[in-house]
Amino acid sequence: MTRSRKQQATTNKPVCEVRSLQFTVRSQIRLQTPNCTLRTCALVACCLLFTVSVRAQEQDQLRLNVVNACTPEEPEKNEINAALTHIPEHPRFTSDYEIARGHTNDNKGASDWVRLRREFAANSTFSSVQFLLSVSGPSIVETLVLHLKASKPGEPLQISLEHETSEGTPASILAGDAPPDRIRLERYGKPSLILARCLQSDQRAYELLFTAAASRFTQYRTAMNVRGTVTAELARMNNSSRQSPVAGRQSKPPAPHN
Repeated sequence: MTRSRKQQATTNKPVCEVRSLQFTVRSQIRLQTPNCTLRTCALVACCLLFTVSVRAQEQDQLRLNVVNACTPEEPEKNEINAALTHIPEHPRFTSDYEIARGHTNDNKGASDWVRLRREFAANSTFSSVQFLLSVSGPSIVETLVLHLKASKPGEPLQISLEHETSEGTPASILAGDAPPDRIRLERYGKPSLILARCLQSDQRAYELLFTAAASRFTQYRTAMNVRGTVTAELARMNNSSRQSPVAGRQSKPPAPHN
């Protein structure tokens, strides 16, 4: 009788006993069991699936970087100043160049544009520079983009100087020396830095930066012969648009015979 009771007690005892189960979102499941049955393995599998689901939701979180373009902080201001100072005043270009023009239609409307590109010498820390003039309705945008040979995180990748206006013509804009109203610094592995003209903000502390950007803007207009080249390309575009495509016209198809 005593032996049968011991056997019954042994039979009713659970085969697998979960002694310790710790579960957090950022830590793994720790399971200590002397033996493992199908029920315990199913429990572990459910916990693992829940962990993967939670971690997937954490990875899908949206990160939003707010950029203060009107009054950047002092460290950002110093970094923009260092980048502008680093731009060569007298660039040395190779014989390679590119001139492109075109007409583009997108969701913002139609625009005519001319782009120039020059390559820096091999010993320069810059690789290339581009100048783009875009005309879309009354809006005229000049953009100068300098590409650097960045190799370390945090180093500048490109410096962009932009001037936008809705007054005047492309010819009058190219004839003048309008200063840029927007400075953008792209960095390797870090958010961009932007300084833009804001009429509602006190930007007296940033006038030296705008002055330095205007000086580089004028120097590269001259070094790339922007006035002569872009003006000539715009004239070619205007002449081609005025010519009627007589050769490409098709006559009206005849009426079908009954």
